[in-house]
Amino acid sequence: MLNSQYLALFTKNKGIADPNCDPCAVARKAAQVARRLATQEFEPSLLPEVQVTYHGLRDVRTIPLVPSYLMYILLELLKNSFRAVAEHHKTTKSADTPVVPIVIRVASDETQIVLDIFDRGGGIPFVQQQKIWSYMYSTRRTLPPGAESDEEATPLAGFGVGLPLSRLYAEYIGGSLQLVSMPNFGTHAFLFLQRCSSRKEGMPTYVNWLRKRHLLEELLDLEARKRAAAEIEDYAEALRLKGLAAEARAKLKEFY
Repeated sequence: MLNSQYLALFTKNKGIADPNCDPCAVARKAAQVARRLATQEFEPSLLPEVQVTYHGLRDVRTIPLVPSYLMYILLELLKNSFRAVAEHHKTTKSADTPVVPIVIRVASDETQIVLDIFDRGGGIPFVQQQKIWSYMYSTRRTLPPGAESDEEATPLAGFGVGLPLSRLYAEYIGGSLQLVSMPNFGTHAFLFLQRCSSRKEGMPTYVNWLRKRHLLEELLDLEARKRAAAEIEDYAEALRLKGLAAEARAKLKEFY
């Protein structure tokens, strides 16, 4: 009996929640995955390194958290950073100019942990910054006719759901996500996480959440069918699906 209780207290946790989640370790793993995805679209020479640093005491470095939630948020932010840095470097720098690394700074005290993800990817124009939290808005460049898409590798890329869902995840776990962008320079993404393990999850109203989820799934399906119809030159069907997608998008905006 005593042995089983001891093992239950000190053996590694096997659930999805980790009472000692290390944000630095999750950030490094997210950087590896984001780089692997980015190599499917950009030359390795255009991709930046990711530097992860910690600023704080060792005994407040970890936090009780579900690592997969943090992984999702960081992966979406890093995918944006990799793409921004690669595109900015390709269009503004010479081939022999080193790519400026992405820097992730993690700082903490007894009450919270903050992650600062900074890239030198040229920032976001002021006129676009008010739209980045809107569902279905994307800063991804439109592919020219005949160009191959990487949708199979990154199915959410270009749909405009990454940042809004990341903020929703952050609020769900009791934190917040903020972006500060300087056009023609770079972007800071600040992720704040509360250390208190007794905090309540930020659950949205279930009915509204379910309705938004169904509308989002419907919109993604309509957009995919519209592109498929356009590819086979069924323009009448593509136009009809475009109208249905516009109606679904208008309904989705009513929740925000």
